[in-house]
Amino acid sequence: MTKIKIVRIVTVSLAILAVVRGVVVGEFGYGGICSFSAREIWATCPLGFLERFLSTRELLRLWLFSVALVVLSVILLGRVFCAWVCPTVLLRRVFKDTGGLNSKREAAPKGTRWAAYSPYAVLGGVLFASFVFKFPVFCLFCPIGLFFAFLFTVMNPLSPGALRPELVLFPVMLGLELWVLKSWCRSICPVGALLSIVGNLNRILLPAVRKDKCLSEGDINCRVCERVCPEGIDLHKIRSSYLPNSCTKCLECYFKCPGKAIELPLLRLK
Repeated sequence: MTKIKIVRIVTVSLAILAVVRGVVVGEFGYGGICSFSAREIWATCPLGFLERFLSTRELLRLWLFSVALVVLSVILLGRVFCAWVCPTVLLRRVFKDTGGLNSKREAAPKGTRWAAYSPYAVLGGVLFASFVFKFPVFCLFCPIGLFFAFLFTVMNPLSPGALRPELVLFPVMLGLELWVLKSWCRSICPVGALLSIVGNLNRILLPAVRKDKCLSEGDINCRVCERVCPEGIDLHKIRSSYLPNSCTKCLECYFKCPGKAIELPLLRLK
């Protein structure tokens, strides 16, 4: 495991502990990482906000400011949530060690054009279903919500002789999503798709290749940056396949490039 992965896992663990502590000591008015209040600060998942709006046909003005903060953070930092906060970062390591996601390869296999755009199709389907069924559909299957729901279920004391179905149901659902559906984060997750749409406005710390240092500009067919990228981004094909909005700032390409050809300019206009 590389140092940057260890740092990411530690960061995710600290975020999880912060949420758990907030719930235990009562700092959060309600909820977990998906939707909570801490004193005068409100935060909510933007996808959950849209689902709630489409299902109830009511605009919750109380959440508008918190959603605006999330949108602003994505504009400034891109999809950092997916690599540095989302608990699936930990779960991916667990399933990798048990022969699941990416157990044989360091990075996700190269996908098709459909795989690049399928999360947006899932996002559209989720929003349409929420409008039709008048219920936030994806909230039932979201691995982030399932993770915290299972965690809080374990934390609550069980009554004598009782076995809560959530203790079995939630891990099974997580296993199906992140172990059986191995490309969940890259090809399915509508939360990532929504963040990617907003991420089109992000221009900070986007990785770029220095051609004077890149080994692929010579006789070596080096594709390390594409192979280690969880999103399968090919930095050599910026115009055709590189989707800057999909970058999660995981920094895998930056630290693993053998030619040290990856740079992270503070501001990149093009």
